[in-house]
Amino acid sequence: MKSIQTIKILLIGAFLFTLAGCFPDNSRIYDGPMQVEFNPTSDTQRMSNGNVYNAIVQLIGPHQDSDISVNFEIDTENSTAVEGVHFEVGGRSAVLPANSSFAEITITAIEENIDDERPVVVITLLGNDTGDVVAAENYNTFSLTLRP
Repeated sequence: MKSIQTIKILLIGAFLFTLAGCFPDNSRIYDGPMQVEFNPTSDTQRMSNGNVYNAIVQLIGPHQDSDISVNFEIDTENSTAVEGVHFEVGGRSAVLPANSSFAEITITAIEENIDDERPVVVITLLGNDTGDVVAAENYNTFSLTLRP
C-alpha cells in the first residue's frame, strides 16, 4: 500500500515538474531605445468630476538617475477643442522624475465653455530634446473628450 502512495507522489511530482517547463520566461528585459507612451490613449473628462485631468505619460525602458523632460504638442488639426477657449495646458513638456516611470500632463478644462458638442483635445508626444527618448509610434497620441 505504501509503494502505491509513493508511486502516486512521484507521478504527481513528475507531472508538476514537466508542467513548470510550459510557462513563459518572464525574466526578459527590454533593451531597446527609451520611449514614452500614453497610457491610456484616450479618456473622457466630465465636468461633474472636476475640470482637471492628468494624462499619464509612461516610460518604456529602465529608470534613469536624472529627470527626463518629454516634449509634446497640441494637435490642432485633429482637436475640436481650442486651447484658451475650451482648455489650458501649462507648457509643452512633462517631467519624468528620476527613478520613475510616469509623468503627467495636466489639462484644465474651462468649464463655462464646455457644452454638448463635447470638444476633443488631442496631444502628441514628441520625445526629448536630445533624442535619447522617442515617442512610441503606436501610443504617442492622447485624446481627451470634454463633457459638461
